[in-house]
Amino acid sequence: MRLLKLITHDVQDQVAQENFVRLQDFLTATPGLHNFRHMSVTIPQAAVNYKIPHKLGFIPLDIVQTSLTGAGALTWNYAEFDREFLDVTITGACVVRFFVGSHKEGV
Repeated sequence: MRLLKLITHDVQDQVAQENFVRLQDFLTATPGLHNFRHMSVTIPQAAVNYKIPHKLGFIPLDIVQTSLTGAGALTWNYAEFDREFLDVTITGACVVRFFVGSHKEGV
């Protein structure tokens, strides 16, 4: 998976342009970070083996959950992840936000 190259030269505001340049530098310098994608998913009801498409093109190994709101509790079924879907078990409706990918040392 390639690192997204931000188009900074089209940003007219100098402060915003500098922030985008700094963000690009951070993404380039942070080992393994470019292998992650942030997602927010609304899950409408309790379910076992609920499939979430991730569009990464590889089997992700790492989840960094940033928030879970709503009535449901969530369990990540890592053994069921594949090249297309994440797999979760949930006890009720919820919204989950997370980073998904595979951290690699020395990338």
